[in-house]
Amino acid sequence: MRILDQYLSRKFLGVVFFALVAFITIFVVVDLVERLDVFIKHDVPNLIILKFYLYSMPYIIVLTLPVAMLLASLFSTGDMARRNEITAMKTSGLSLYRILLPIFIISFVISLFALVFGEFVVPRASEKREYINDEYLEKEREAWRKRINNVYMRDDQDRLISMRYFHAATLTGNRISIKKFAGEELIYRLDAQKMVWADSQWVLYSGYERVFTDGKETAVPFEQKILENENLRPKDFAKVLKRAEEMSYKELKEFIHVIKINGGNPDQWLVDLYLKISVPFASFIIVLFGSPLSSRKRRGGAMSGFGISLAICFVYFGIVKTFQTMGHNGHIQPLIAAWIANIIFAIGGIYALIKAPK
Repeated sequence: MRILDQYLSRKFLGVVFFALVAFITIFVVVDLVERLDVFIKHDVPNLIILKFYLYSMPYIIVLTLPVAMLLASLFSTGDMARRNEITAMKTSGLSLYRILLPIFIISFVISLFALVFGEFVVPRASEKREYINDEYLEKEREAWRKRINNVYMRDDQDRLISMRYFHAATLTGNRISIKKFAGEELIYRLDAQKMVWADSQWVLYSGYERVFTDGKETAVPFEQKILENENLRPKDFAKVLKRAEEMSYKELKEFIHVIKINGGNPDQWLVDLYLKISVPFASFIIVLFGSPLSSRKRRGGAMSGFGISLAICFVYFGIVKTFQTMGHNGHIQPLIAAWIANIIFAIGGIYALIKAPK
């Protein structure tokens, strides 16, 4: 039995490794061809280009891992079914559950690895990749010069700053709120309708400055107020606005806490937070769904298995993206939006496993 498990495991892991290498190579070659004129135009050093793609690889691995896992399960079990190896195993008294057990265990372990990898490696690598992109590839476009909606940040004075939007082209913020806490207690709050960067300083318009001491509130209205001794600069707003894949689960959770404190709607970020847990387990769920389908002897070779893999993954990620968008827009609960694809495919996989010939 141990020899059989080792045989199936080697076959499965071999296809996983080959598929990942193939996907990474295809991505790098295609992306390099698309960016080649940009690299030449900005005279980007070869070492920087190498680093750019090295930092891209962790995200590519996490993104393509479910497809590689499904390919491996379909190719390994499908090949054994075509060679009547699964039939021979069943004849010797093994059930389909026992035959597929090594693949399920490996898939679950790899899902746990993807979870840890996505928490500690992908965010740091993605952040460095975006730094290279901003520093070397987008100097002229200055991607931060745009309207940034729903800004939430903590500055170097440990204040929570939020605004409805910040228009980086005009250096203007709208509906600003600056809060300072002592522990969980609010001790200072500054609200303004507009904030403008002018003459190297922030000018606030039409607001209130409130100070809270001993349970009492002192409120002073103002039509115009200059923030003095400020280290906060316009580009700081863009620097703190990382994408979800550039933040770890812990960082994203803390960011959501800041949004809640400032009275913002965290649903969009909650969906991405829950996806950081659900997506790594896509590898296990998809293998659970695909393995029973390929355990039957059927016509068709490698291309058939490849086509089935792409179709299954296309449907899976289509469901993920659809419900992610619905969760971002508040049409469905964030937790459900993040896990619905896994739930659907897990039910389908269990059903297929029960119905498969034993």
